[in-house]
Amino acid sequence: MFNIDGEVLNITLDMGLDDVVELKNFIESRLEYIDEIGIDGSGKDFATSSLLQLLISIKKSKPEIKIPLLEGCNFELKEFGKISWTEEELVDNG
Repeated sequence: MFNIDGEVLNITLDMGLDDVVELKNFIESRLEYIDEIGIDGSGKDFATSSLLQLLISIKKSKPEIKIPLLEGCNFELKEFGKISWTEEELVDNG
């Protein structure tokens, strides 16, 4: 599911909706202390699009956080197809 190692939060992509809600609640009070969100395991198979939405929301609220999964600006997911974005879309401009 997820674990924190210093300032790096490691997550797995196969989290269900209940796990994503638990992750959101966990991050809310700790976001200022997290510098990076890494991925444990391989592949890009999200169990729910809610996790991707949460990661993008985190990146918008804290642009300096490193989320290597989002740095590629596009990838293809088994369940959801190809997803693309620009760096500007990940930054909250107001």
